Amino acid sequence: MEKVSNLFNIALTMKEIQRSFKRFAGNLSLDVPMESVGILLVIYYNKSELIQQEIAEAVKKDKSAVLRHIDNLERKGLLQRTSAINDRRRNVISITERGKQFISEINGKANELFALLSDGLTVSEITTLNALLTHLQNKAQNI
Repeated sequence: MEKVSNLFNIALTMKEIQRSFKRFAGNLSLDVPMESVGILLVIYYNKSELIQQEIAEAVKKDKSAVLRHIDNLERKGLLQRTSAINDRRRNVISITERGKQFISEINGKANELFALLSDGLTVSEITTLNALLTHLQNKAQNI
């Protein structure tokens, strides 16, 4: 029973952190759902143009769900679609300058929230927490 309780506690904690981030970042310049922010981050940190399938695989969503987010982000001017040079049937998704500015805002808010959440933890404890979360993430991905 304790293992179920531990897993449930981890899930609740992650959900609460996500809720806190939504509240904390509520005054950003644009209203963008968290899943859409995840898509922006995938493209931003890949530092390249990606096709829809690559984005869907990275965020573990089906292509049609990702397409809805891409459409919304494109309307907001955060992403742009262009035809692939070697295959005009494929669209390449890239982040715009406005998207990069938005990511900068998100990163700033995330850093502020992390400072509040980690207040009172040692560097060693934060390192251990990161290692534990990475371990759990890797295990969950392989199930």
